[in-house]
Amino acid sequence: MGQLNQPSNLVDRVSKLERALEAFRKLSGLTSAIIRRGGITLLDDSFLKVVDDQGTRILYIGPNSEGKQVFALRRENGTVILQGDYFAGEPFFAMRDQNNVILFSDNAAGLGGMARPWLPIPMYPKFVMESDVPPNPELGFTYDYMYIDNTQLASEKILWQGRASVLHKFVELRVVTGRAIGGSHVPRYRLKFNGTTVGQWTDIGLSNVIRGPYDISEWLDQNDVSVQLTCSLDTGGAGSTACQIDSVYMRQ
Repeated sequence: MGQLNQPSNLVDRVSKLERALEAFRKLSGLTSAIIRRGGITLLDDSFLKVVDDQGTRILYIGPNSEGKQVFALRRENGTVILQGDYFAGEPFFAMRDQNNVILFSDNAAGLGGMARPWLPIPMYPKFVMESDVPPNPELGFTYDYMYIDNTQLASEKILWQGRASVLHKFVELRVVTGRAIGGSHVPRYRLKFNGTTVGQWTDIGLSNVIRGPYDISEWLDQNDVSVQLTCSLDTGGAGSTACQIDSVYMRQ
C-alpha cells in the first residue's frame, strides 16, 4: 500500500507550536513604539508608571491608595519634582526642591489661592518717631521700637501703609504695640485692606507678638490693594503709643 500524504507528525507540530509561543513571549514586552495618530487611553483606574534601571519610580500617573487620581514626577534619587495629590481630601499641586521643600503650591486647606511660598507685603511708616524731633535730631540714635505721642492720635491715624497683589487668603503680621509711655490710655489698632478692617486689637501692655491670621479672601487675585495699619485711642491719656511692624506676610 502506498504512503499516505499526511502533514508532519505530531511531535514536529508540537515543537513548532512551542517555538512560536516562545517567540510571542519575547515580543510581548514592548521595547519601543511610535503612535502617529490617536493615543493611549487607560480605563478603569489603570495607571502609567516609569521605573528606571535602579528601581526608582520616576513617574506615576494613576490612583492612590484611596482611588483618587494623583501625579508624581521624581528625580533619580527619588525626591519629588512635581506632584498633584490630596491634602485633607482636597486636591493640590506642588513643586519641590531637592530637599523636598515646597517651592510653590496651591492651597488645598484654603480651597484656593497659593499655599507656598508665603509672600511679604512691604509696609512704610506714615509718621515720624517722637524722638526724631529737636533738640538734636542730627546726632542719630538707636531705639527698641517706634512710638508716637498720644496727642497725634486724637482721631484714627494711618501709621503704616503698603500695597499688595493678593495671592493668599490670609495675612498675619508681627508688631510691637501697646503703651510705650503712660498707664491710662487704651490704643486700638486696625489692619485694613482697601479701607475695610480685616483685623483689630487693643493692647494696654507692650507686646511683640504675631497678630492674625486674618481673612483677606475678598481680595484674592486682585492687584494694587491698599494695606494700612491704623491706630486710635479708645481711652485717652498722657504718654506715647508703640506702633512698629516687623513683618507682614500673606499666607495660606
